[in-house]
Amino acid sequence: MVELMRWLARRMAAERTCYLGLFELRLEAVRRPELRTQLTKVLRSDLDENVRLHLDSGMPGDADTVRLLYFALTGLLFDHFTVPGLHGERDLDDLIETVVNRVVPEA
Repeated sequence: MVELMRWLARRMAAERTCYLGLFELRLEAVRRPELRTQLTKVLRSDLDENVRLHLDSGMPGDADTVRLLYFALTGLLFDHFTVPGLHGERDLDDLIETVVNRVVPEA
């Protein structure tokens, strides 16, 4: 599971501008309720699909495991892209491994 999360982070880093644009869209949704409604539908659908794929694959954990990984990695990547020095000399791959091992010890 650690390697899957690292792969996802690399994929997002390759599309850094798009990923940061999504954060900007989230901020804009705070000011525009109609955008918030649509963005919530899209993000909810994506999260539900991630939960379904996780459960269907037989990976360790449950739906809450997926949500915790989502919360943790979203925040970690936000920090990594916007204030890369925040975590000092800690390598992104090492931080991802720490997150996964704490959320899913049996991974």
